[in-house]
Amino acid sequence: MSRKLLIRLVDAEYAITRLTIGSQLPDWLPGAGFWAVSSSREEMTLVCRAARIPSSVQSSLGWRCLRIEQHFAFDVPGVLESVLTPLAAAGVGIFANSTFSTDYIFISGSSLDTAVEALKAHGHEIMS
Repeated sequence: MSRKLLIRLVDAEYAITRLTIGSQLPDWLPGAGFWAVSSSREEMTLVCRAARIPSSVQSSLGWRCLRIEQHFAFDVPGVLESVLTPLAAAGVGIFANSTFSTDYIFISGSSLDTAVEALKAHGHEIMS
């Protein structure tokens, strides 16, 4: 099922950082905007605004954040698919993250124009 969504382009650059399992959460992680921690057997991943990350910390910089503005129940199918399919068709790689209420899609800043065009062509509304 294809959904037409209202998507906000967040006005900040984000970074994705990989830490060793068992690392302490850094003091610079929490703050304004979206931030997240995910952990697996292999690694701990942090996502936050790039401006907060010290230059000594190895990170993947230059990510832009697209936030789905609508809220859907967990069992509603096709929400992320309606965003990821046009991005994949346009050759745009993503890093996705979800909260209880919505989804966040991170794309490389160099792919931003292509991503926005693909999403609009799919019928989504992009807000900045």
